[in-house]
Amino acid sequence: MSALVPLICTQVPALVLQLGITLNLRAPWNVATCVTVIVVCLTCIQHAKTNILFVDYFIGMAISGIAMDAIHMTLLVRPLHIFRHQEQTQSAHELPWPKRFIWAAQLCGSPRGVGWNHQVKNLTEHSAKSRQEFVLSRLTSAARHFMWFDLAQFYIKHNPAYKSAAAFASQNFTRRILACSGYLVFYYCMGVIIHSLIMAFAVSCTSSKPSSWPDFFGKWEDAYTIRRFWGRTWHQFLRRFLTPFGKKMASFLGFKPGTNGSSYTQLYTAFFISGIAHVGGDAVLNSSRLGVSFPFFIYQALAITLEDMVIAAARRAGVTETKWTRKMGYVWVACWFIVTATPWVTAVGVAGVEGGGAALPSKFFPPSLCDVLVKSIGI
Repeated sequence: MSALVPLICTQVPALVLQLGITLNLRAPWNVATCVTVIVVCLTCIQHAKTNILFVDYFIGMAISGIAMDAIHMTLLVRPLHIFRHQEQTQSAHELPWPKRFIWAAQLCGSPRGVGWNHQVKNLTEHSAKSRQEFVLSRLTSAARHFMWFDLAQFYIKHNPAYKSAAAFASQNFTRRILACSGYLVFYYCMGVIIHSLIMAFAVSCTSSKPSSWPDFFGKWEDAYTIRRFWGRTWHQFLRRFLTPFGKKMASFLGFKPGTNGSSYTQLYTAFFISGIAHVGGDAVLNSSRLGVSFPFFIYQALAITLEDMVIAAARRAGVTETKWTRKMGYVWVACWFIVTATPWVTAVGVAGVEGGGAALPSKFFPPSLCDVLVKSIGI
């Protein structure tokens, strides 16, 4: 299969959704538009495989995310009427069709709503005072994360457990923790590197402002509870449609805004929909193992519920937040993800290898710097 096919499969659903947004259709035609986008997504998922595990998972998740966004954009809201860019001077539904299409492309291309009236909360703002300082900080960040990326790449390439599903699954828990951590570090650092380089290019070579480019991830020091990890530290790229789904479900069940019923309905709905979005990654990796990602996300909602109960009980007992309670929180969050992320990554990795994929195909990845260093000193 041509390498262009997976790329096309990621773009076609987005283009169909953008077209649907520009048409500004009411019922029942908005339902027809939604169904059309979902059918296109399902078709593209079946032809998007590259046999590179992390690429396949990302592509599947991106396509299923578009399907979820289609439900949001066609059935839950009227985008042309409620979304507005900060520099926009007239309502989008008043624009001529070509400009509406460009507007829709910009809307879909900014899932966190940066610079829009629906920008998600808790995005990290940069302290850089000039374009040059911003570009330098992004290049420095890319270089710093590349060192960890290269180390993770070296570990993955030389660990035989990544070569077969049976070898990976048969490792003891400690080795699986290391193997899964290596893959997560690789995936995380690659995302930060690519995003940092795009930020540096956009600000240095275009009129784009540094304020238009918050970091890919939030601050790790904010992650002293599981709720804060998902709400502040993680990337927030799905929040645009997760929040409306949660609010609609809470309203449907009759819970008033601000109540515990509304809050926890939104919480469980968000992780349920997020789980569905990640099942798209399962589908591209190995359709016979569909759903292996889903339990991980439901566990997060359960853990946050338990966490809230413990924090509320501690506050009633007179415990206040200090640096020591935060340190306990970091330990709790780390232990939780060791227990839950390790089986998740194991299940996804095993499913991908069984489906014919490879962790890091040598033909796509040149030798790492660690490989060069090891050979140069004769180890």
